[in-house]
Amino acid sequence: MGLFNIAFKNIKRNFYNYFLYFLSMVFSIMIYFTFTSIQYNTQVQELVGSSMKLSTVFNSAAVVIAIFVAVFIWYSNSFFTKKRKKEIALYSLLGIRKKQIGRMLFYENIVMGIAALLFGIFIGGLLSKLFIMLLVKLMGFSADIVFIISTKAIINTSIVFAILFLITSIHGYRLIYKFKLIELFKAENQGEKEPEASIILSIGSILFIGGGYLVYTKGLLLFGAFSVLITLILTVIGTFMLFSSLTLYIIKLSRKNKKRYYKGINMIGTSQLLYRIKGSARTLATIAVLSATTLTAMEVSSSFYYDYSNTLEKGYAFTYALAGNDDALYKKVEDTIAKYPNNKLLSSVDINFVKVTGTWPNVMKSNSNTPSNKTSFYMLSESKYNEIIKAWGIKDKIKISNADEAVVFDPYYRKAFMNSYIGNTITTDGKSIKIVDCKDYSLANNGMINEAIVVKDEVYNSYLKDNNVYRIKGYITANKKDSKNLTKELEGIVPNEFTKFNGGFIKFTSFYNQYISGFSFSGVIIFIGAFLGLLFLVATGSIIFFKQLSEANEDKSRYRILKNIGVTNKEIRGSISKQIFMIFALPLAVGIMHSLVASTLLEKAINTNLTMPIILTISAYSVIYMIYYFLTVSSYYNIVNSKN
Repeated sequence: MGLFNIAFKNIKRNFYNYFLYFLSMVFSIMIYFTFTSIQYNTQVQELVGSSMKLSTVFNSAAVVIAIFVAVFIWYSNSFFTKKRKKEIALYSLLGIRKKQIGRMLFYENIVMGIAALLFGIFIGGLLSKLFIMLLVKLMGFSADIVFIISTKAIINTSIVFAILFLITSIHGYRLIYKFKLIELFKAENQGEKEPEASIILSIGSILFIGGGYLVYTKGLLLFGAFSVLITLILTVIGTFMLFSSLTLYIIKLSRKNKKRYYKGINMIGTSQLLYRIKGSARTLATIAVLSATTLTAMEVSSSFYYDYSNTLEKGYAFTYALAGNDDALYKKVEDTIAKYPNNKLLSSVDINFVKVTGTWPNVMKSNSNTPSNKTSFYMLSESKYNEIIKAWGIKDKIKISNADEAVVFDPYYRKAFMNSYIGNTITTDGKSIKIVDCKDYSLANNGMINEAIVVKDEVYNSYLKDNNVYRIKGYITANKKDSKNLTKELEGIVPNEFTKFNGGFIKFTSFYNQYISGFSFSGVIIFIGAFLGLLFLVATGSIIFFKQLSEANEDKSRYRILKNIGVTNKEIRGSISKQIFMIFALPLAVGIMHSLVASTLLEKAINTNLTMPIILTISAYSVIYMIYYFLTVSSYYNIVNSKN
């Protein structure tokens, strides 16, 4: 019998242990193939147009997938090779040379890799149209997608994963040259070396994680983007210390509850849990950090899509807004709108902003040394403001009592990074105006003006002159999300050379263009975030599964002894369930905690409500994660309860 036949029979005999690993590889290849298929798909690129380099985005995502899968495959192989070291030693004892054993391991990895590659590409090819249709739907487009299997995607995927499998196969080949025979026999008894639990490290884990949170929530204003790196370092160190010491310390403290500790086989279960967590501390900490990263990315990406309509309505309340004093151009715009009954004109507002120069309060928390800056801003009357919000259909009236009071409109105001405007003063033409309120939206579409103030009509009229008027006319039409043809025709009417003017401000803006480009971007982000998140979840769940099944084979003799002294199967299953629940729940809980802190500040930074995306993301992640828990408990129990 040749080495290749032996390798093939070994795979068949151990396929139960390899099955989830095989499925994980197939899933990884399928995701990578899907992303490369989209990268090479010209239909999708034509829909998006030149506004987004879709191929570049998906190529970058494919690189991330390849790197992560490489780490996952390498990490997973370490468990299987450790489990099979005794088998390798037996081959050596029977006189088979190391070179032949190495070739056998090489063949096994290659066969598994080729099979996973074929299945992954096959399934990815079958589902590619479905995934592309999902992406197109998320991007807000409507198009008939033709079923195409990209030859370039097949070649790209085959080359990348062939290299990965070749590297891991060479690693398996070299394994047997690394250990002595006696070490191979003792391999299963060698636990991972982790630091002992100590009160100093336990307290240190709390201080590091708490310090990381503090730097992230407060230090961002002092250190800027550098605080994110500081937070990452502190939190990762704290997380590793938490699993290597604090968790063990808490479990040891739980022994003091004598009533619970001596109930049933809790004493044995607690001792096993200590050993289990100690041997898996690095794995659990890595999974906690990875879960936090995945959850945060998924929460933020889903928030872009979930809250985009509300955000867009806030920034582009007018379907179209046009700046300038060309009445003939305004007439052309209105005549063009009249040609489209599906997008009939509902209302329009002619706005004359007054451009003034003065001192504007500096409310940035990170730069509070300078109380005010000299700059230009815009002024509008209270009556015109009320006319604007009536056209918008919102109820947000303001009440200005005195001539020396104003309401500030700053679309870039973020409470997390800025102090309140209220109580500060604006100075212009030697007059001081007190700010009594602040609104975080623009009085015109985004990009047409920056900061503005609303004052009493008489104050506005006193500043109004022929040479300081900035005129914008806003139009609100029906079915603005379905106004592609109208928008395209209007863009042909507005001269291209006047797209920007008045110091760089945009002359013409349309809701539809922002809607399509924004939904395209947010659709791509949520598509990538969901698939990458699912890939990371499958990988992390599989790693815990492999680790526990490896330990299950080592624990068979211990559970057999327990059964011999009268412990029931129900008690054994209950003990296993509790121990594995802690293994799964601890990194998940820590990961959720980290992600909530990250998302809370991001919520304030992007001024978006993340509550629903956070709830949906954590719920979906936890449900899939716990499926791995129940699968692991069942598989673990079957192994320790088997008679082999």
